[in-house]
Amino acid sequence: MSIKALLIGLSMVMTPFSLATAQTATAPTTADNSSATISGKWNGSYEGASSGKFELVVTQNNDKKLTGQIIMMTPDGNRYPIALKTLSWQSGQLKASYVDPQEGDNVSFSGKYENSVIKGTWEADGGNSTGNWQASRADR
Repeated sequence: MSIKALLIGLSMVMTPFSLATAQTATAPTTADNSSATISGKWNGSYEGASSGKFELVVTQNNDKKLTGQIIMMTPDGNRYPIALKTLSWQSGQLKASYVDPQEGDNVSFSGKYENSVIKGTWEADGGNSTGNWQASRADR
């Protein structure tokens, strides 16, 4: 499987090893909406136009602004960190995007938090590549 397929597959790619700041709204206050719900490390998988595994890392600064990074994992064990361009968490819903560093395409994904798992859909290549993804907390 090519690295491009992995990167497009999850629709969570930006320049490798960069840590760009993601944009978000102020963290909500209810338990499901708390930035503490989403902050941390998540292990996930995706399927659709391509498939694979990833890690999602979400952090919050003192101003309650969320930033994030996707780490795509290839079958041979290589890891490719990609900073998220946008990231929001509201009403138990995650929305994020990044730019594919190889193709320059916008990639977006969204998901809903239920039963300690985030499940959702991804879209890349102007909607020509789509699929599903899910992630479970890795750090608790």
